[in-house]
Amino acid sequence: MTLKNKKGNTRSGKMIDNRNREGEFLGSVGPIVKVTWNDAASTFKEYRINAENPSEHLTICETVGELVAEDDKAMVLVMHGSQCDGADIMAIPKDWAQNIEVLKECTSENSESQQE
Repeated sequence: MTLKNKKGNTRSGKMIDNRNREGEFLGSVGPIVKVTWNDAASTFKEYRINAENPSEHLTICETVGELVAEDDKAMVLVMHGSQCDGADIMAIPKDWAQNIEVLKECTSENSESQQE
């Protein structure tokens, strides 16, 4: 995996170039994790709002994937990877995460240096 300085759209910085991915399988760059997290929710025609526990109205999500990048604000999971189509990712704000469970440790010896 190669880190590149690249500017695309409105985002800039180090990008992981998935085309040159050294590992061929999910779990070869980072651990396989299950993240339980709260997402925003929009509800229509609601007759009752819980003012004592507003978090009741959030949506609880679970996402499973390979943790390939993270910083203080976000983590990026690869949920599907293909040599012809690239990677399907989910970026989750860290403060939305309620639990991160490692399902399988990384299978590559170089995983720590690749995530930096």
